[in-house]
Amino acid sequence: MMHIVAGYPNLVDSELIAQKILASGADILEVQIPFSDPVADGPVIASANEAALLDGATVRKSLDMIQRIAESTDKPILIMTYFNVINHYGVEAFCKKALAIGVQGLIVPDYPYDEDEGNSLLKHSGNNHLALIQVIASTTRDNRMKAIAEKASGFVYCMARTGTTGSKTTIDKNTTDYLVNVRKHTSIPMAVGFGLSDRSQVEALNSYADIMVVGSALIKAYTDKPLEEGLDSVRQFMESLLSY
Repeated sequence: MMHIVAGYPNLVDSELIAQKILASGADILEVQIPFSDPVADGPVIASANEAALLDGATVRKSLDMIQRIAESTDKPILIMTYFNVINHYGVEAFCKKALAIGVQGLIVPDYPYDEDEGNSLLKHSGNNHLALIQVIASTTRDNRMKAIAEKASGFVYCMARTGTTGSKTTIDKNTTDYLVNVRKHTSIPMAVGFGLSDRSQVEALNSYADIMVVGSALIKAYTDKPLEEGLDSVRQFMESLLSY
């Protein structure tokens, strides 16, 4: 699963980059609607959010772009954003819109599952056939991990390390023990992300998770490059990840 920011480096180019990612072998595409305070994201994705917003990537324009991407592929397209964006749009209206444009699920890293009584994102995503991906950290206590896993749909998103996205994660016994522990609490697919950037990490985690998530390293591949060069860099980067 690959992660991009809608509108970065601009709306036209980000759509072409999305198409290249899918054509180069991605199984799932996670498209982030930019937000001014992306608390879970490291400097690469945070900078991409800022640049996209400065270039005029509104929620409506981002959703329009996501719809065009979804209509062009039979691969799952997910929206990643922060709850402020969804709440401002209207939770029920956002979920209905996501379904209408062909999205399969939502990733909302700052939305705790136990806040749903007041905000109903779980309810409205379920009513609109959207998987609401639950995020589990290595620091999550077992009782809470169990409760989160019970609410999860689609897959659970396991953070390979604590902190924000971007910095390369060292895959060690602590990482794999954590993933083994998550597996005890759920039978649905497990994704792992945060700091994944190369084939060696994918190989190391292949026996422990079903989905590898790559974002910052992919965005670095096309940052500050002319479009054609950036598209070729995306292709080469995807090939380097998948040739194992």
